[in-house]
Amino acid sequence: MEEWIKTLRRFARNKKAISGLETAIVLIAFVIVASAFAYAVLNMGFLATQKTQEVVVGGLQAAASAIVLDGPVYGYSGNGVNATYVTTVIFWLKTAAGADSVDMNFAKTTIGFQNPRGVWPNIYVTNNTEVTIGGVTYKVLADACVPVWEVGTGYLLDRNEKLRITIDLTYLSATTLSDGLVQKNEQFKMIIKPPTGSVLDIVRYAPPEIRTVNDLG
Repeated sequence: MEEWIKTLRRFARNKKAISGLETAIVLIAFVIVASAFAYAVLNMGFLATQKTQEVVVGGLQAAASAIVLDGPVYGYSGNGVNATYVTTVIFWLKTAAGADSVDMNFAKTTIGFQNPRGVWPNIYVTNNTEVTIGGVTYKVLADACVPVWEVGTGYLLDRNEKLRITIDLTYLSATTLSDGLVQKNEQFKMIIKPPTGSVLDIVRYAPPEIRTVNDLG
C-alpha cells in the first residue's frame, strides 16, 4: 500500500504531461490562426486574379478593332476627267475577325471627316446639325453620310454582313459650300468610332488627276 502511495505522489509531482498538453494547445492555436490567415490570403489572391482578368479582357476589347474596311475606298467626281474636286467618297465596312456585332445606330456610332479646310466630328446624322470649333461653325446637312446594307439589315453589323457608307462632301461646309470637297493631292480622313473597340481611321489622298471614278486604295 505504501508503495502505491509513493507512486501516486511521484506521478503528482511529475509535470511533463501538463507541459506536453500546454504545448499541444499552443500548437493547435497556431495551426488555427495560420489556417485563417491562409484562407484570407487565398481569397484576396483569387479576388485580385479575377479583377486582373476583367481588366485584361476589357482592355483587349477596347484595343481590338471592332470594324474594318472591306475593299478599297472610291472617290467620285461629278465633273468628269480633270475635275477639280472629289465630291463623293464610298467605302465598305464589316466586323473584324472574331469581333462581336457592332451597333451602327446613329446614336451609338459616329463618323467624322477631316480635310485641310475643316473638321466635322460627326457627319453620321439623320438631320441638319452643326458644331463650332475654334470659332468656326461646321455644318452638316441631312444625308451627308448614308449607310446602305448590302448584306444584312437593321442597325447591328453582324459577322458576314457588309455596310456601304456614302459620304456626299457637297453637304459639308464651314465658311463656304466647297470646304468639304477634296482637291487634287489633298489628304483627307474618315474617323469611325463604334461604341466598342478601337477607332478606325481611314486616311487617303486625292489623286493628282481626278477622274469620274478614282480608286484610292
